[in-house]
Amino acid sequence: MLAAPSAFGSVVLASDNFNSDTVAALNGQSGGTGWAGAWVDGGTVNAQVVATGGSDSPMSGNAVRLTGNDSAAATRTLATTVSGNVIVNFDFQFDAGTVTNNDFMGLWFGSSSGPNIGLKANCGSGCAADLFVRTTGSGGSFFQNIAVGTTYSLMGYLQKTGGSLNYNQFDFWVNPTAFDIANLTGADVFATGNSGIASFNQIGFRTVNLATGDALLIDNLSLSRVPEPGILALMGLGLAGLALTRRRKSARQLSSPIAAPSGAVFVTDGQTADAASLTATGQPSTFPSARLPMAGRGQSRCAMTGQ
Repeated sequence: MLAAPSAFGSVVLASDNFNSDTVAALNGQSGGTGWAGAWVDGGTVNAQVVATGGSDSPMSGNAVRLTGNDSAAATRTLATTVSGNVIVNFDFQFDAGTVTNNDFMGLWFGSSSGPNIGLKANCGSGCAADLFVRTTGSGGSFFQNIAVGTTYSLMGYLQKTGGSLNYNQFDFWVNPTAFDIANLTGADVFATGNSGIASFNQIGFRTVNLATGDALLIDNLSLSRVPEPGILALMGLGLAGLALTRRRKSARQLSSPIAAPSGAVFVTDGQTADAASLTATGQPSTFPSARLPMAGRGQSRCAMTGQ
């Protein structure tokens, strides 16, 4: 299987595709990498690991199915505390039921009232967009009218901008391209505002206003750390230096003397000699390939005799 594209210089902190989990309750299961413990449910939500089908693509293998409502529907602690810019990716599907005003599922960071990304149907009310991102509060920035049974790949870039000590911007892509992922450009929407959170070591899913019969699927969850801009700049300089070194090496190889081919004849100012006779008289039988001589102006040229 081909590796998923990632942002330049990013490092995966934690991930879980649920494929190593048992098809059963999510609570207590500990698949994936980069975590300090197992998944914990809130007790009032039915969070189940289920098998996906072909129509759920790009989900595959297992996924998590959420029904019911809880501010901590499913939470998990990271192995490391995160304080830098971070990318989150996951696949989402409204699997069953009816999308109605303010149906809500948010993946939160540090606190359910902090940065969130996910579902807030119909902008809460009054518009057709259903997917959202926010740094704080109860509103958000919205994009994409979803259809029941369709899977959407969500990507968010949570960051600190303008010297802020707290996270204060959240960029959001729905079904990002490989170029979007690699370059973190062309966000569909973004949200700003002081989240009040400088670091976190826990994430969780919050569900609100889901009716009986509503069910959501989550799969292919990952969080990645993005280096600071200064580090990225140094990495770019390093790559540029490597490219320059390679070009110089290639140039040296091109200018290195190349032995005259067997049977070559040299013609200089009308005088002819083969490579063997030149060697016998102590004259070089090589010539610099980067300065191939022109014929007919008192300079040497190399010609081949025989087959």
